[in-house]
Amino acid sequence: MWPVEGLPVKRLNLLPWAFMASVCFATGAVGEISHGLSYYGDLKYPANFTHLDYVNPDAPKGGTLTYPRGGTFNSLNPFIRKGSKPSGMVVGAGQLVYERLMYKSTDEPASFYGNLAEKVELARDYSWVTFYLRPEARWHDGNPLTTEDVVFTFERIKALGSPALKSAYRQIVSVEESGPGQVTFRFKNSRSAKDAQTIAGMLVIPEHVWRDRNFDETTMEIPIGSGPYRIAEIDPGRKITYQRVDDYWGKDLPVNRGRYNFDRITYDYFGDPSVIHEAHKSGAVDVRVEQVSKNWAMLYDFPEVKEGLFIKELIKTESPHGINQGLTFNLRKPKFQDVRVREALSLAYNFEWSNRVLYHGFYRRNVSFFDGTDMASSGLPSEAELELLKPFRDQVPPRVFTEEYRPAVGKEVGYPRENLLRALDLFEQAGWVIRDNQMVNAATGEPFTVELLMVAAALVRTMIPFKAALDRIGIRARVQLTEVSLYRYRLGEFDFEMTTAFWRSAFQPGLRLRTFFHSSTADTKFTYNQAGIKDPAVDALIMKVIRARSRPQLITAARALDRILLWNFYAIPGYVPPGSRYVYWDRFARPENGARYSSGFPDTWWEDTEKTERLKKIKSAMRTDRSDLEG
Repeated sequence: MWPVEGLPVKRLNLLPWAFMASVCFATGAVGEISHGLSYYGDLKYPANFTHLDYVNPDAPKGGTLTYPRGGTFNSLNPFIRKGSKPSGMVVGAGQLVYERLMYKSTDEPASFYGNLAEKVELARDYSWVTFYLRPEARWHDGNPLTTEDVVFTFERIKALGSPALKSAYRQIVSVEESGPGQVTFRFKNSRSAKDAQTIAGMLVIPEHVWRDRNFDETTMEIPIGSGPYRIAEIDPGRKITYQRVDDYWGKDLPVNRGRYNFDRITYDYFGDPSVIHEAHKSGAVDVRVEQVSKNWAMLYDFPEVKEGLFIKELIKTESPHGINQGLTFNLRKPKFQDVRVREALSLAYNFEWSNRVLYHGFYRRNVSFFDGTDMASSGLPSEAELELLKPFRDQVPPRVFTEEYRPAVGKEVGYPRENLLRALDLFEQAGWVIRDNQMVNAATGEPFTVELLMVAAALVRTMIPFKAALDRIGIRARVQLTEVSLYRYRLGEFDFEMTTAFWRSAFQPGLRLRTFFHSSTADTKFTYNQAGIKDPAVDALIMKVIRARSRPQLITAARALDRILLWNFYAIPGYVPPGSRYVYWDRFARPENGARYSSGFPDTWWEDTEKTERLKKIKSAMRTDRSDLEG
């Protein structure tokens, strides 16, 4: 039973530790102590490595960085579902204040190295993992970071954390202080290193700060962390600035050398995304990722770009994509429960026209829930896949066995008439017909309507062609733009019909698949299973992926799962970019050899002081010249 907020936490000390160790060795569930943890059993970096290959270990410290964000924020507690968190305080990538037990390398698909934990020991049968904490780890207030903090953090998250974190940690049945500076997590039915890696990425909070506070409430109180930055200034909802911690305890760790180089990092929030471009041109912000293809193609012809003072650069990585910028259905709505309806709607999506006209040919089409990895299905199922699929032959669409999935191909010019005719046929099979130029239920006369819920103005623009195609087949479609907080609330309360889908893939998918697609998460408010998928075949294949004991087994199970997800049309696949579109003032530098799976921003970038001074002088001269001209 998990502890209740405010009640004391029972600890285990040396005697239980000795007993636990004897049990482990008696059962043969021993492990090997290592400096890292690899899903595939091999580590790129040896135990004595001094720095990561994708950093400049001698990168100078100093300078400032201002990055724009859209929307707002109202909470500095990143561990619960309530509230909007600012960049730098998000549990995922980019966390600056709190540290993780281990650091995930971004030039390997699935390897972690010591951070708060100096060493790690994983049982050979994957039933437990022990982390050996660094004695030098400190909180920003000078207190040591201890095993009690790790145990406390896990218990708080397990009891009161966000549904996503609870789901990620569901395989963990206990956590114990198993010796001086040692914390052991035990798993149920673990079949791979994935569960150990999930907990290796856990952020740790200080027990002495949170012990008597409400963990499950939003807060704007500046937290005490153990990471490379602390919050220096905050303008609630508008701006947050992080200051590099000069005496950061972990600055010389091999995983940290050459990283966290800026003295101050500011995230500036804008209510209107259209203002960000002008703010960037004026120098109010330094760098950003251009999200809109039209802007990338047409808005960067001002003088500073031509003079080389303002850089426009496509940075390519090998990161997996998954479903990106697609559309998904709320299957809790009766009209979307028929697979023929979902397929018909997908036929009305004309990617080819949108890519030519709206995206300036920048993208390619998504083809898989594991797009960008070797787990993406292609061709017909292999013999090994068929063995996994056969038990569900009567539960999955027949085409899973007989056809290769490919999204419907539209037209670059005009409407894809054949696709729309096929869509009308599918609607009719599902009990929907055209009467007086309107799609209605053949039995009740109820009109078929669709609300497309969007959270960004740029996305509204991309939905106009889709809406027009739906109008042509008698469907009343409405594109609804809403602000971030309301959007998240409506998704969390299942108050939507269709919305954008972002299902990021990973090289070692595991528990996150449960979070996105498993029946057990479909009815949980504020779940990541937005679509509300409840499919026994999907559930079974997810467990095959999680329990895979080798890479070939994992690939086979993932490809079989991919086919089921695709042929059930749980999403309308979107599009994939060839890289990230960075635009920035030319005052930064970054390592020559970047990471395979990350742009390195802002971790490995640094300010080039010579470029900064040059930029200031030229911009000042340009302003003077323009003043004289105007005079």
